[in-house]
Amino acid sequence: MPAPQIDGIDLAPLAPGRLLPPRAFTSPAVFEAEDAAIWNRGWVHVADVIDVPGPGDYVAATVGRSPVVILRDRDSGQLRGFLNACRHRGAQLVEGRGRCEKQLQCPYHGWSYGHDGRLIGVPFRDQIEADLSTMGLIPVRVGTVGPLIFACLDPLAPPLEAWSGELASHFAAAGVESWPLAWELTYDVDANWKLFVENANDGYHIPVVHDVLLDLLQPGTGVTTLEPHSAYTYANINPAYVPPGEDPALARIRFGCVFPNLIPVLSPVDLTYLRVDPVAPDKLRLIVRSYDEPARGAPLRELRRQAFERTTDQDIAVVRKVQRGLRAAGLPAGVHARELEARIGHFEQMWVTAMARSLAAEASATAAAAERPGQAALAVVRPFDSAMNRSP
Repeated sequence: MPAPQIDGIDLAPLAPGRLLPPRAFTSPAVFEAEDAAIWNRGWVHVADVIDVPGPGDYVAATVGRSPVVILRDRDSGQLRGFLNACRHRGAQLVEGRGRCEKQLQCPYHGWSYGHDGRLIGVPFRDQIEADLSTMGLIPVRVGTVGPLIFACLDPLAPPLEAWSGELASHFAAAGVESWPLAWELTYDVDANWKLFVENANDGYHIPVVHDVLLDLLQPGTGVTTLEPHSAYTYANINPAYVPPGEDPALARIRFGCVFPNLIPVLSPVDLTYLRVDPVAPDKLRLIVRSYDEPARGAPLRELRRQAFERTTDQDIAVVRKVQRGLRAAGLPAGVHARELEARIGHFEQMWVTAMARSLAAEASATAAAAERPGQAALAVVRPFDSAMNRSP
């Protein structure tokens, strides 16, 4: 059976060392298909625990382009997630961060929902001809890894523990959950979201593009681990940067990616993550937060921020160049280095697998519907007929 295709892109597994064709990063059709294949099918980082510290606190977020709201139940303290859309006409319920003491109320027609998502208030209820007991908010799966909150729209996706791999255990060993927020940044970049994820997993460009802390890591100490939904490298810190009294053997940095778009960087004294949110085929938003260990990390806070801003500005500049270059007519697919870009190859294989699975399922559903056209027609006609025959 031939592999599925999207906008001329063959979604067969990539040959060793080969990359996706340029159209994967420029095609509007690919970007649209990613909603169903990527964002709606896995775990996506949406917020942090500090965003919802107390009962009734909420934060609005997105999974891909689907609006969601993360809420801390006022009675149980449990984190809950819902589609951020009223069941009446689909209006977005909340924006930003805030607190709802008793209910979420739609700003359009006043429908209100309890912290458990149940519909509890409907103005002019007698005019609504529907079983309102079935019209609570649509729940989404929610879980945490250290200080990070993830959401998932797919009830059949693997558990978060399986999706995030060893990240939780590495966070726990470092004691990340007790670290305070040090700083945060936001960038808007004219590039496809995948390009920035790949740049963050690229060890090849560092000596060419960057001029800050190039000797931070010991050469030859990196060990890369490829997991089903993530990839990371652990490398030793140059002993010259290890504070007195610290064991150089324990001074390591973990960097990599949790598919599809989270890039956590963990050292013994700080955690900085980058989340790459899709905006358009050639636009992304970069969300950055950094936490640090109060005693050892806080004194280095300003230095870390300055180094991060410098390297990120350099990364953004080259990623924009790649986005522009990929529009060159007739440009074939590129290649990647076996070790220095191993995590890029893994990322693209995960992307191809997810896209192929989604398109194959869509094709199967379309074929099944075509085999029973009479049933499909009845499903459309009956509600229409009953609506036309109903008395005003």
